[in-house]
Amino acid sequence: MTTRAEVLVGTAAAAPAYGPARRPFVSARTRELLALLATGTLLVGAVLFYVFQHIQVVRLGYEVERLRGERSALVEQGRALTLEAARLRAVKRVEEVARGELGMVAPAPGQIVVVR
Repeated sequence: MTTRAEVLVGTAAAAPAYGPARRPFVSARTRELLALLATGTLLVGAVLFYVFQHIQVVRLGYEVERLRGERSALVEQGRALTLEAARLRAVKRVEEVARGELGMVAPAPGQIVVVR
């Protein structure tokens, strides 16, 4: 009777030899070219990312300046509207409009009734 170890040793010895060392699936030159290609791709990707970021910063800078100008114009418009509102609310002007355009007159002393 043969033991398991003998069977394993026997089959290993009976296996045919494939001859000299097999050629690698990918040659050393191909591996170097692939490494160079991967490095170049990473480098180009990094440069493109940097350029994209720089373009975004410049574009946003222009946008910020445009919005600052728009804000300044709106602040100035707000000041002008506040001034116009104050001018329109002036008592003298309201009285002129009431008398001239609406035909109102000042009340006589007996027409005023004070309610408490």
